[in-house]
Amino acid sequence: MTPTRLAVLWTVAILIACSVPGPALPETPQLSLSIDKWIHVAMFIGFGGLWSLAAPGRGWAVFAAGVAYAVGIELWQGALPIGRSPDPFDALADVVGLVAGVGLAALARRRRPSNDPRSGVSR
Repeated sequence: MTPTRLAVLWTVAILIACSVPGPALPETPQLSLSIDKWIHVAMFIGFGGLWSLAAPGRGWAVFAAGVAYAVGIELWQGALPIGRSPDPFDALADVVGLVAGVGLAALARRRRPSNDPRSGVSR
């Protein structure tokens, strides 16, 4: 599967996961509230990494699109009658994941030999 198809599937999966009605989500103890933030970080590591691999050299565009998507997801949750509400800390966790995903993809490209067509770097 191409990086673009994987990135599109990942993006759709995020939308689906964030559209699950609140009452359908498992109960979490107060202490594990931070697990939610780690899930957001992980989702957007995938988003940033996959889109960066799909569009080599466009890290800033991927980052900007990811921030817009993160904010849009939070607004989406607030607009739907699904028992969920927008959380700016979720969006912040998404941005942390984006930075990590875009950065990891950039590191992966730099470690590939320059003659590898997947590197996105011509030397």
